[in-house]
Amino acid sequence: MLGLPSTTEVGRRLPKEAFYRNLKLDARTRDEFVHFIESITIANSIKPSTANIDDGETVHEIMVLEVLLKGDAEPTKAIEAIARANPHKLVFRTAPTGATYVLRKKLHEIEGLDALILVGKTLDAVWDSICEQVIFGDTDGANIDDRIEQAKHIAELEAEISRLDNACRKARQISRKNNLYDELRKKRSELARLRM
Repeated sequence: MLGLPSTTEVGRRLPKEAFYRNLKLDARTRDEFVHFIESITIANSIKPSTANIDDGETVHEIMVLEVLLKGDAEPTKAIEAIARANPHKLVFRTAPTGATYVLRKKLHEIEGLDALILVGKTLDAVWDSICEQVIFGDTDGANIDDRIEQAKHIAELEAEISRLDNACRKARQISRKNNLYDELRKKRSELARLRM
C-alpha cells in the first residue's frame, strides 16, 4: 500500500469492535465506528527489521492502517481516537476515497497521495518525512513542528485580517476606522513576514 516495500506488508485485520469497546468514546465517535467503518487492516509495518531503517529514539514502528469505509463519509473522529490511543505512529488510508491521515498535534489529511517515500536514516526522521508529505506535500521533514506552528499562526492571522477588514469597512466613526486600519496594516505586515 502507498508504494511501500513488500517487506513491510502485513495484511492483518483488526476487529473494529475492540476499539470502540475498549476506548472511552463520545456518542458521535462511537457512531462513526459503527456506521462509517467496514473494517480496519494493518497494511504495512515500517520498522528496522522490515524496512532496513535504523530504530529511532522515540519512534520504533510506523504502521499503515487501511480503513475500508461503508460510504463516502470520512470517520475523522474515529481515526483520531485510534491514533491518540495507540503508542505506535500511525498512517491511515481510507478506501475507496483515498484520503491519507496522520496525527501530529492534530489530525492532518491529504487527498490523492499515491505513495509514501521513506526518507531518513532513522524511524524518527522517516516519521517526520511522512508527516511532511501528508501535511505539506514534500519530503523534507526538517523542522516539521515549527512549520505546523507557523501554518497555524498564518491561518489565525488570515482570520484576524478578514475580521479587521470587515470591521474597518463597517466602522462609521473616522477615528475608529483609522484605528482598525492601523491594526489591519500591522497584521498584514506580520503575515507578509511569515510568508517569506
